[in-house]
Amino acid sequence: MLVTKRQIFASVGFGVSAFVVAVALGSFITVSTGIPLAGGLLNGILTTILLTVGLLATRFFGAATVMWLVFSTLAVWTTTLGPPGIYKIAIGFLAGSLWDLIYTLLGKGRLGLYTGAIVGAASIMLSLIAALSFGFGKDPAVALAKYEQAFWILMSINMVVTTAGVYLGEVVYNGRLAKLSLFRDLRQES
Repeated sequence: MLVTKRQIFASVGFGVSAFVVAVALGSFITVSTGIPLAGGLLNGILTTILLTVGLLATRFFGAATVMWLVFSTLAVWTTTLGPPGIYKIAIGFLAGSLWDLIYTLLGKGRLGLYTGAIVGAASIMLSLIAALSFGFGKDPAVALAKYEQAFWILMSINMVVTTAGVYLGEVVYNGRLAKLSLFRDLRQES
């Protein structure tokens, strides 16, 4: 099945939108509260909602990979997805590829949507720890110690946030967006 330019463009748009929301919301909440990572929960849910809607709207194999590659490439110079560094592109590629692969292998149904998102999200944390242990990123030893210390808490929160975001994304898409002509047209292309 061929992928259309509109599907790719839409996936890029969802990746950019998710990044803008993540950076803007994260920065606003951190500045407002003075607590780094305070925006992580809401940020993670909103980002996952956007990526889920993007995947459901475009429905082509590779959509999650495109969205995560765009997101992670834009995140290279920020603290989104961990300390600044080019290694984030590999993290985004892995997360998106896993989501695409699992979603497709499980027939593009709900089980694949949730399982792919959760495995992709877990891969982000594991890949980040691996990258930091190899010395990637700014002050990798300091960052690695913080992530390792709170690994199980962060992983648990990550799974809950991802599941909530996928659920809400599915509700938003199926409840309203799927009925809009723009989204119907994208769906018919796949």
